[in-house]
Amino acid sequence: GCKWVSGLYKLVEDAKANRYPLWKSVDADIFIYSMNNGRWGIGAHQEKAQGFDTETAYVFNDTPHEGLMPNHLMGGWMHCRPAWTPDEGIKCREVDVSVVLERADETRKHKVPRQPPKIMQQAAATQQAVNEAARDDKYGGKLEEKLEKKVGV
Repeated sequence: GCKWVSGLYKLVEDAKANRYPLWKSVDADIFIYSMNNGRWGIGAHQEKAQGFDTETAYVFNDTPHEGLMPNHLMGGWMHCRPAWTPDEGIKCREVDVSVVLERADETRKHKVPRQPPKIMQQAAATQQAVNEAARDDKYGGKLEEKLEKKVGV
């Protein structure tokens, strides 16, 4: 599917696309908008440059929305990679932003290790040994030997 369109979209205040609300990704210049053919689409700078007065999108819902918001449509979304393909994995849901941000904070708290993993420590020690060898030319062609002694490779 089109994972690059995944993520959180925020309503753009005081903006409309073909008389309907417009949402913008919080991570990129990607928008959910009503196309001029009455379908919801997901597009980027090309569609924005046209004022969203277009029938083009990278992803669209094949069901005419007839005023329903994208999260209320029953039809399937389609993406154009490599050709127009139905993708049941594309979902549009309304979420409470405060809950999303709270969960993101919790996730970050759990992902930060208290001590660097052993592989990171080894990489740092290797880089330090390389830096020392580069500064001190007396090791000549024995850089590998120096590295073996320093980091136990």
